[in-house]
Amino acid sequence: MPEPMKVDVLIVGAGVVGLACAYEFSQNGYATVLVEQHSGFGQETSSRNSEVIHSGIYYPTGSLKAKLCLRGNRTTYKDCERFGVWHKACGKLIVSVVPDEEADLNALYERAKANGLSGMTMMTQQQARNFEPYIRCTAALYLSTTGILDSHGMMNAYAHQTADAGGTIVYGTTFLGAEKSGDGFRALLRERDGNELEVETGCIVNSAGLHAVDVARSCGLNTDEAGYRYYFNRGHYYRVSMSKSALVSHLVYPVPPKDQTTLGIHITIDKGGQVKLGPDNEYMDPGFSPDQWYRFDERKKESFFQAVSRYFPPLTRDDLMPDQIGVRPKPQAPGAPAQDFIIVNEKTRGFPGLINLIGIESPGLTCAREIARMVLDLV
Repeated sequence: MPEPMKVDVLIVGAGVVGLACAYEFSQNGYATVLVEQHSGFGQETSSRNSEVIHSGIYYPTGSLKAKLCLRGNRTTYKDCERFGVWHKACGKLIVSVVPDEEADLNALYERAKANGLSGMTMMTQQQARNFEPYIRCTAALYLSTTGILDSHGMMNAYAHQTADAGGTIVYGTTFLGAEKSGDGFRALLRERDGNELEVETGCIVNSAGLHAVDVARSCGLNTDEAGYRYYFNRGHYYRVSMSKSALVSHLVYPVPPKDQTTLGIHITIDKGGQVKLGPDNEYMDPGFSPDQWYRFDERKKESFFQAVSRYFPPLTRDDLMPDQIGVRPKPQAPGAPAQDFIIVNEKTRGFPGLINLIGIESPGLTCAREIARMVLDLV
């Protein structure tokens, strides 16, 4: 085996967060290499989501999700402007469909104030109807800072900016593991042709998404002792006919359940103006083969229709067409409360310089650059 390559930072996983980390490190003068097992960036969670720029309303005050999302909302809009990425600050309505949901809507409003959000308006039924004439509700909370973006365009921008700053992104390359070596690590990689190579690095950023727990384990960390575990959860999306898509101009979300393990099946709008519904919340049995993860279950149509037609009455079953499935790495078991991001330098566990990013699901897209800045600070 040839002499190992020497770099400052080795990043594993070219989703939006890994790419944002590569951008951040390369811009700050670190010799940076990002490796990705797939043939291109964003092949998993980062390209199979609602593409929403979140405001930060849902997350417990003081949590990483709340703090990073609030800052990330502003940063994401700035990055879209700076890099010419398509985006739209279309705003969002969270609606109570029956009077019993209004107390929960008010609680969300109070949480949003505690989290430092701006641009919010509580709306009566009539005010909401003036905004969205075809939406049924008893009250609504309007969030002007919520928007949508082209996630592929954002990832592409980070990739190009990384390359322009001297960073390297290598696709078709699998991270096999690493061991401590001096003040850093010696990592083993396998290229698509089967060739293996070693990299000496002072820091490993584990941004492997669905595979982050496996990557942490392959670096020698006892993930069971650390409490790192994933429960794979998939969400289906349906597209809505263009005739009905034309009836909606804002994102529309129902009041979420109290445990906030899901935001409910909601209405989003893509770059082409087509409405999408989703995602649902399906934990997959450990025996569920990854080969089947993205096979669309069209039996979901009725539950989608029932969930959305209660607040969007013009919708019919014939308006729904299968779209995509996204798989999310949830750190909490089915029925357990939602957990915060885990972003940690594992020095207290004897692995200084191993930065683990665990449970990076929504609002990870919105938080990507702010997560990257936090990782840079940890290093």
